[in-house]
Amino acid sequence: MTSTQMPKLTTIVAIAAPFLLGGCSGALWGNVVVLAVSAGIFVGTLSLGRRSEATRSAEASTPTAPRA
Repeated sequence: MTSTQMPKLTTIVAIAAPFLLGGCSGALWGNVVVLAVSAGIFVGTLSLGRRSEATRSAEASTPTAPRA
């Protein structure tokens, strides 16, 4: 493991430990999964239609031929 992965792993274990030790029911995990999927869909929707700066500058520098 690299030095940047270790703090992430520690954080994940620290967040998951109360849920694992508390013996929470499946309903809580189901709600957490639905919340995560909803957040993923939201972020994905925000990124639709965005183009990188390199793509924009490349399109701006290439001349377009006039339509006949």
